[in-house]
Amino acid sequence: MSNNASVPTSASNTPIAIDDDESPLETNSDPSLLPITSRHTSAVWSDFKRKRVGDVIKAECNHCSKLLAGGSKAGTTHLKDHIKICPKRVCQDLRQTRMFGTKKNLNDKNDTMTLAPYEFHQEDGRRDLAEMIILHEYPISMVEHIGFRKYSKTLQPGFKVPSRNTTRKDIMKRYELEKENVATLLRKAKGKIALTTDMWTADNQRKGYMAVTSHFIDNTWKLQSRIIRFLYVPAPHTAEVLADALKESIQSWNLDLRLSSITVDNCSTNDAMMEILKGVFPYGSLLLR
Repeated sequence: MSNNASVPTSASNTPIAIDDDESPLETNSDPSLLPITSRHTSAVWSDFKRKRVGDVIKAECNHCSKLLAGGSKAGTTHLKDHIKICPKRVCQDLRQTRMFGTKKNLNDKNDTMTLAPYEFHQEDGRRDLAEMIILHEYPISMVEHIGFRKYSKTLQPGFKVPSRNTTRKDIMKRYELEKENVATLLRKAKGKIALTTDMWTADNQRKGYMAVTSHFIDNTWKLQSRIIRFLYVPAPHTAEVLADALKESIQSWNLDLRLSSITVDNCSTNDAMMEILKGVFPYGSLLLR
């Protein structure tokens, strides 16, 4: 027996040598089809069949029937590239699918499991992790807890939990993005901007913070409220110190010419702060002067 076996053809009496034909793994009654042998170890051959076209061997896609080079010297890289973009291949990769439980109707007690395409992205996981820490005020150090890392690995083995420093950078990146979104919203608002401000003291730190919130009507006539600053104000909290902090907040957002009003708590320090600010900002910009 020779390694190069010959196969008779219906179109010609000339035999064609079948390359690497060892131990056929599958056969077909179609005389133009060639067997997948033990030497075709690539997983890509589950999506292709070997076919004789004239005097050459082609690889025919099982999904769209496109013919590609299929000889032993052609390799399989071009076949893998085709599978990624094949328009008729529904599921790109079984490893990139997951099961979903669905019900045909609300009264149906039996769940129906279906496979749906799924693609994992590390960046999406990092973004959602940063958002979770922000929303629930979790400590950033939680990403280094053994229990959290084990839990994350169980949910998604492909997700690499970032370090504390990387998570901090992701949070600051989210802050800059949200800040730009608020700035864009304020720029598009055609009316004036009203501000409210209040002091807040952290019990565990005994430090004072100033919160500044903007209020305005957007172009769809909806009331919008956005916090534009939450900054630490060093003691003592005198009228001058508070006035400087509020002035810096207003000017950093370019709102000094768009103010309609500033609302504060009823206390003597705030009264003195307002007297200072009235001498700083243009007299005509305020709604009631």
